[in-house]
Amino acid sequence: MIFQGKARHPVTEIIFHCADTRPDWMARHLLTEKVAEIRRWHVQERGWRDIGYHWVVDRDGANAPGRRETDIGAHVEGHNRGTIGICLLGGYGASADDPFAKNYTAAQAEAAKQLIADIKGRTTIRLVSGHNDYAAKACPGFLVARWIRHK
Repeated sequence: MIFQGKARHPVTEIIFHCADTRPDWMARHLLTEKVAEIRRWHVQERGWRDIGYHWVVDRDGANAPGRRETDIGAHVEGHNRGTIGICLLGGYGASADDPFAKNYTAAQAEAAKQLIADIKGRTTIRLVSGHNDYAAKACPGFLVARWIRHK
């Protein structure tokens, strides 16, 4: 099991997000630089102690860690304890019910599926959801439950 924070909250859910970036955002930069920029948004602009997400998935399917999985995230107000936040680069201008392929690549879909499987191999995941399941937002730009059923 993965436990988060001093209270050791068991991780039982994965929540998907979008970076709300255009497909070509920082296209010539390394994924580590993109994660650093998102971290800057969260730390310098929002005053958080670290990047809010646990994982970031690039357009080419590469993924990189953000916040440690054993740390409580900062990705969904009221739903951070016991959840892993995964951010997909892209999603700019997306609607909440767009098809996954409208805003993301096939490589991201495969990487996201692999991350889900990897996390499930380390902890008991009961639910895979999207930010839009908890807030009146388009993020992540698709209906996660529908995508999971058809993946």
